[in-house]
Amino acid sequence: MRAIALCALAVFFPVVTYAADAPTLTTYTISHGTIYPTATAASGLATTTSIDTAFSEPVKASIKIISAGAVLIKSLYSSQSVTNPTPKIWDGTNSAGARVADGTYTVLISATSTATGLSMSDSSKTVAVASSDDPAPPDGSSDASDTTTPFTSGGGPTEYLPIPALRILTDNARTVSSGAESAFTAVVYDGKGNRRDDATVTWSFGDGMRRTGASVFHSYYDPGEYLAIVRTTTSDGGKTQAEVVVTVKDARIKIASLSSRGITLANNDSRTLDLSLWRLSMGGRQFKIPEDTHILAGRTVLFPSQVIELPTADSAFLLYPSGEVAAAYPPTPVPQPSPDAASYKKVSEVEPILSARTNAPVHDEAVDAPAVTAEPAAVGAASPPAKAASTRADGLLRSPWTLGLLGVIVVAGGAFILL
Repeated sequence: MRAIALCALAVFFPVVTYAADAPTLTTYTISHGTIYPTATAASGLATTTSIDTAFSEPVKASIKIISAGAVLIKSLYSSQSVTNPTPKIWDGTNSAGARVADGTYTVLISATSTATGLSMSDSSKTVAVASSDDPAPPDGSSDASDTTTPFTSGGGPTEYLPIPALRILTDNARTVSSGAESAFTAVVYDGKGNRRDDATVTWSFGDGMRRTGASVFHSYYDPGEYLAIVRTTTSDGGKTQAEVVVTVKDARIKIASLSSRGITLANNDSRTLDLSLWRLSMGGRQFKIPEDTHILAGRTVLFPSQVIELPTADSAFLLYPSGEVAAAYPPTPVPQPSPDAASYKKVSEVEPILSARTNAPVHDEAVDAPAVTAEPAAVGAASPPAKAASTRADGLLRSPWTLGLLGVIVVAGGAFILL
């Protein structure tokens, strides 16, 4: 009966199991990012590097050195069960004990939980190997200076301390959106592979703006290509600079829809857009988009209401990190001219059909003058022009017959007087 009861409980109350998490690195440091295996102790250069790790649970772990071509150089450490192994030292040699060629090598950490069997790996850190007679970084960047600086202490003989060679790790090229604040970051290392957080970093962005700081924000307002110059100086005289080509493009993004499910953004651009630290605004509240949030070209992404937790409203805005509006919903319509306004054209002056100065042909033919009537004109009848009679009289006087008759009369009159 007890077995039957247990089976019944198993049917009605099944055992629920949850997937365990993979092990993680709780400690991971590398003492030197660049080593010089052939350097002497007097040079002050690091000849080895120490790799210190610790895990969240007992694991089967290994540490390997991998070349840039993904070739195993050396298996530095392995263990069947370990949580916090002692730091491991790499001196720049391969499995045969020979010095490796100058270059950059990846440190590969692998671990498998002894309890769950879940695995993890980490290849985020590298170690550069360089020759001691050429302390320039193996990445090809030039030293800031190969001169020395004098140092005098207590009136004794002058000592010369070498100016450290610096190198800047930052992007060589960036594509950003116009109007959006974009983060620019630089990390400074010296020739020994030590990170120099004391360095002063100055950015000149090529558009008239200059900022100071290892991590700064800057907005470009006009599309185009800009050359940003980053310079660093340290308290012990080290100097160097790097160049960043910044391509600025307009962000073709819009709020495609707004619903109870959330806000949908559409990337109509041909490139992936970085929306880090942009903001969504709706109902008087804002949601800051986390860093490293990207939208693929030609894609739409829904920001669910459960995530953004903004009150429902009829309108929403997408804001740049600076707070300026990048897109609005509903979109603002572009004013269009009305059809009547487009087809109507006011005419200020109208040319008369017949001009008063039109030269009409004049016929000088003799006509009989009409008899003048004393009868009043009928009501509504058009009165003849006042000049009509005089015009006809002038025409009669200019007639050749009239002129001939007048000539005969004048001649006859003169003959009569002579008689």
